[in-house]
Amino acid sequence: MATSSPSTTKLSFSSTEIPHLSPSSPKYPSLAPSPFLKTPQTLFSLPKHPSLSLHHHHPSLPFKLSSKNPISDFFPSDASDDKPREECGVVGIYGDPEASRLCYLALHALQHRGQEGAGIVSVHNNLLQSITGVGLVSDVFTGSKLDQLPGSSAIGHVRYSTAGSSMLKNVQPFVAGYRFGSVGVAHNGNLVNYRALRAMLEEHGSIFNTSSDTEVVLHLIAISKARPFLLRIVGACEQLEGAYSMVFLTEDKLVAVRDPFGFRPLVMGRRANGAVVFASETCALDLIEATYEREVNPGEVVVVDADSISSLCLLPHRDRKACVFEHVYFSLPNSIVFGRSVYESRYAFGQILATEAPVDCDIVIAVPDSGVVAALGYAAKAGVPFQQGLIRSHYVGRTFIEPSQKIRDFGVKLKLAPVRRVLEGKRVVVVDDSIVRGTTSSKIVRLLKEAGTKEVHMRIASPPIIGSCYYGVDTPSTEELISNMMTVEEVRDFIGSDSLAFLPLNSLRKLLGNEAPTFCDACFSGNYPVLPKESKVKRVGDFVDDGLNGTVDAGWTDAPVNQMVMKYNGPV
Repeated sequence: MATSSPSTTKLSFSSTEIPHLSPSSPKYPSLAPSPFLKTPQTLFSLPKHPSLSLHHHHPSLPFKLSSKNPISDFFPSDASDDKPREECGVVGIYGDPEASRLCYLALHALQHRGQEGAGIVSVHNNLLQSITGVGLVSDVFTGSKLDQLPGSSAIGHVRYSTAGSSMLKNVQPFVAGYRFGSVGVAHNGNLVNYRALRAMLEEHGSIFNTSSDTEVVLHLIAISKARPFLLRIVGACEQLEGAYSMVFLTEDKLVAVRDPFGFRPLVMGRRANGAVVFASETCALDLIEATYEREVNPGEVVVVDADSISSLCLLPHRDRKACVFEHVYFSLPNSIVFGRSVYESRYAFGQILATEAPVDCDIVIAVPDSGVVAALGYAAKAGVPFQQGLIRSHYVGRTFIEPSQKIRDFGVKLKLAPVRRVLEGKRVVVVDDSIVRGTTSSKIVRLLKEAGTKEVHMRIASPPIIGSCYYGVDTPSTEELISNMMTVEEVRDFIGSDSLAFLPLNSLRKLLGNEAPTFCDACFSGNYPVLPKESKVKRVGDFVDDGLNGTVDAGWTDAPVNQMVMKYNGPV
């Protein structure tokens, strides 16, 4: 049952909250537009450290292990949700009389990017109206609620976080009032300098209502003395480090901004009536019959109002570092992300696996849904039939009642059911998109063997994940990543498969060709374009406190030593 909150309440900021800071203050970069300069790429690399060696097994670890499989000490034995999660999806629409209803449909198309919170803000009679709620888009919004959001402009957001009623206060879009009007914002990404910015703002009197890093952006806009509003956004973004694809809504403007590295996707399209649409993926454009025009470029600010569409490259330019995991797992196969077809990428990943890690088999199956396209590519290249050996239930929530007589691998069995007639007596290749902790993979292998398979060969359509993500993806700490702690053979032994192969990182880069340097593959390589400069890093999507109870520190964890000692290997 969803909890929704129709409201026009704003986070109240005073433009005089920080009386001693001005655009020329040394604590704030200049709020004047930055020249569009080609700045040398800055790339930090983790030092050679045992925890990042794929083929090195740790003889000793800085924590006590209770089993031969160190990864099993980090999670409950019944854990079944073992995938990285995209933090959220955003949409913005300007110039359509049914903006909020179109926003609602676009959020449906982006539901895979966040399932636990949704919100829409629209503008009507120069007033920003907001409805947010906990649950799926269809749970939060009804026809009567959408009737409360009239107007021709709107922004929307879907969010992933941990379950609980305390999440409601952190559901976006956020709306803030300041002395020149109101502004709403929806943000996809993660700011690596959030704590430092928040501490600075609190020191000068700012009061925070949530524990979301997005609220920092609103405070920075509110305290800016720059005019017009565009320069307030630019001035705020100049102080942000990390990943952000954001849409802003004011009484008369829709603004889209993407960080200088372009970590997270953001596309622009147009409906037949001329309405402008921004969204995290092109699948959202398709549903509302908007034609894809282009990406919002890294470092670009796009301003839409009644008179024009202005495109300004006002943020410092960096070499693009788009998240390659969008093509591995997050985005839908029917989307075009970073100018590439997600379907074609995944199909090619499967073909590469069939070429570089062949094995004698009778059938190829996928771990649905994200492994399906790669499995099709593998089967086509190997000349082996593709079969639907696992059926996924799409009706399983995050909570369920288990019988008192405990069922082994209960969580996985609720979600995946083997087709015994397909599997019995067969040598099976199983294609999945990734292995994070290894828990789900081990249970899937056991499930397939119990269904009568003769052999189970796991093929993973991504390189081994050895590093956490700080750019808006929920990944565990490095000590919880099984490929960071074990060799490929040790991982194979842990999950119990007859063989195991990953997509080689070099092959992935070769597939990307000349564009390979423009993708961030830090989770596979350990090379981070932007590293947190703080002693604590955000546990993205891994804590319950959202500002209603607990402390701000509840969502933060000490950064591992090997992430704080950085080696600079870029140009000066």
